[in-house]
Amino acid sequence: MPCNEWFAFERRYRMAVHHYGDAVDRLDSSGNFADGWQEVESSRAEADSARFALLKHQRMHGCVAAQVPSLHLELVDFGEDLVLGDQGQPGG
Repeated sequence: MPCNEWFAFERRYRMAVHHYGDAVDRLDSSGNFADGWQEVESSRAEADSARFALLKHQRMHGCVAAQVPSLHLELVDFGEDLVLGDQGQPGG
């Protein structure tokens, strides 16, 4: 059974994902692409961080292990940024 802490982590993750989706949706209508892209990247990083915290809690606390299909995930903390390399973006 998920504990109260798990629900707090899940809520943070869910809100961060919604914020990320909203930022992506606004990107085309943004008057300033650079600012819009910065918002997308900032919200993506927050969603990544929130997901990491949720999965770490699940692994360390074990409060949902019996209810989640067996996933073999290796949690790696990349810090603030995950560098993906040049994927054809301008300036890369």
